[in-house]
Parts: sequence; structure tokens; C-alpha cells
Amino acid sequence: MNVGLYRTVAAMSTNQQRVEVISSNIANADATGFKRMLHVAHGAEDWADDAAHLQVTAATRLDMSQGVLKGTGNTLDLALDGDGFFVLEGGEGEILTRDGSFSLTEDGVLVNSGGFPVQWDGPRGTIDPSKAGIQIDKEGVVVQAGVAKGRLRLVNVAGPHSIEPGEQGGFRLRDGAEYTEANATVRQGFLERANLETIDELVELIAAQRAFESASQAFKTIDQSFSRLYR
Repeated sequence: MNVGLYRTVAAMSTNQQRVEVISSNIANADATGFKRMLHVAHGAEDWADDAAHLQVTAATRLDMSQGVLKGTGNTLDLALDGDGFFVLEGGEGEILTRDGSFSLTEDGVLVNSGGFPVQWDGPRGTIDPSKAGIQIDKEGVVVQAGVAKGRLRLVNVAGPHSIEPGEQGGFRLRDGAEYTEANATVRQGFLERANLETIDELVELIAAQRAFESASQAFKTIDQSFSRLYR
């Protein structure tokens, strides 16, 4: 196959993946605590002792940068300022999340929007849903009407490579990875916005689409040239 055809096919494939990643980011722009994905591609020539071959390795990388904190005034809305995660008791194991939009069940169990209980550091604390006066300090210690209920469990990971997508839009720890100490401050009455700007993602999406179209047009031009040559 012509070198140009190999290169244009590789370019189309890479930019199609890039479009999919950016589209997913845009779709989650309003998701609390969402972390954007970055598309990374690397090309290696002559990998098969053939100058016509171009191997392109593409992957996604999680951007764990801090999102903007938005005040809500809701007592059970919690945000993390810094590196760390809340831990939920998921159906398939522990879920790590930055989405602190919590609520109480009739039994006084703190849960996320999907109904999964929030883990505590030690025995699960029970909050009386019929009473007000719930205060949660920067370390996650919960106090109601002057009575300490316990501390919410906060964890961190060694890096984005330590986690993978899990339930409820959260993450789960990869096999072999371990938790590290959280370095985050709990902010009561706040939620963390997704760490992306829609306009920036749209600009990236347009660039990726144009790159795909350019590679596609180049492929057609080369293909037509060969068709005329061997007609």
C-alpha cells in the first residue's frame, strides 16, 4: 500500500478516537465532580522494517485538576478542595467519587444520588433526618446538634493510572493499586463543577473534525490518483 494511504488511514483513526473522547467530555460538562479525559497519540515509523508503515498508539489520560467550587447552600452538598475522593459502597465494590451531592434516607443513612451509602472512617454514622443542625468540618467530621456522628472516609490514589471508570460516573481502584492519604479539604454547602470549559472542548472538537476531514480528503485524492494510474 502507498505510504500516503497508510498515513491518512492512521490520521483518520486517531482523530476519530479524539472526537469520541472530546464528545464524551462535552456530554458530561454539567456532571458534578466530572474529570475530563485527554486523548494522547504517538506515532512510530519503520516499526515493521517498512517505511510505509506508521504505528500510531493512542490512549486516554484522566485530567485530575481541580474543578471550580459552586456554592449551593445545601447542608448535605459537599465538595473536595484538593486531591482526594469520597468513597461509596457500590454494587460491585467501592466507588471513588468527587460528586458530593448527598442526601439522607429515612433511616438516617448518607447516600449519593444513586442511593449508594457514603463510607465513614470507622463505624457508619447515623444522622437524624428529622433534626437540623448538621455541620461537617473541613476534615469530614460530622456533627449534629452538638453530637459528633463520625468522620467521612476520604482517600487518594497515587495517580490517574491507579483508577479506572466505575459505577455512578465514579472510579474504582485498579488491581494492584493502593489508596494513599487524601490531601483535600471538605467544603460544606458547595459542589465541584466538571474541570472543563465547554467552549474549549468545542474548539478542540472542531479541530479534530477538520483534521479527520483533511485526512479523509487526502485518502480519496491518493486513491483516485492510483485509479487513474492503473486504469
